[in-house]
Amino acid sequence: MPIQCDYHMHTPLCKHATGPMEDYVQHGIELGLREIGFADHNPLPNRLSNNVRMEEAELDYYVERVTELRFRYRGKIDVMLGLEMDYIEGLEDYLGRQLAKYPWDYVIGSIHFLDNACREPSWPRKYAGDGHALYARYFERMQQLARSGLCDIIAHFDVAKRSGHLPGESEAEDVTATLQEIKTAGICMEINTSGYRHSELPDPQPYPMLSIVEQALTLGIPLTVNSDAHAPDQVGFKFREMETFLKRKTCGQLAKFDQRKRTMYAL
Repeated sequence: MPIQCDYHMHTPLCKHATGPMEDYVQHGIELGLREIGFADHNPLPNRLSNNVRMEEAELDYYVERVTELRFRYRGKIDVMLGLEMDYIEGLEDYLGRQLAKYPWDYVIGSIHFLDNACREPSWPRKYAGDGHALYARYFERMQQLARSGLCDIIAHFDVAKRSGHLPGESEAEDVTATLQEIKTAGICMEINTSGYRHSELPDPQPYPMLSIVEQALTLGIPLTVNSDAHAPDQVGFKFREMETFLKRKTCGQLAKFDQRKRTMYAL
């Protein structure tokens, strides 16, 4: 498979993924991937939104399990240690300490909450409010994430479209400004294929939608393709379609990570 890596896989520790971690690894081997990486949802202080993430007391165990799998499957596939870090304004010091404590290969930064109380959900399905105002707040927060220096990869760029509102002409300026912040920060952006699994989307596409991927390519933003797998059979989901699209757009390389250092490999 020309796409060599899938860096966005979850575990049952987040309470909304299923299947043994070994099964994710084995499915990656079956697909011919060279690297797979777990990036489960990070703990937050005071058990904020703990129904969809690891507990603080489980973080050591998570790191130990990924390290064990790396050793067990050496020579067959490289198992990388990642984290999906929710960016919450005002928690930068807490997040920085969490990231400094462990030998991450990469950190995926995501925005799920637009209020610091972390109420669920920040964009309810079939959102009846002002879609433009929602995106304005969302992209402002994502720009803060890009500037924070906390992450290596930006997760599911336009995930707020799960509200039922697609970013359109009214959001074009915010989209461009956010992509420019990512480029200026020198970080990577994922093409997250889980969008094809989300039936509530009015136009199922990856995150970000393909027109935004084209903008990112024009800006020279490094890309990686991830499945956001929450079950073993979702590893590598829709990677063939993404290969075809990227080659058609003359994308010749993708990003890979090791000890938070990015290199590029030929697609």
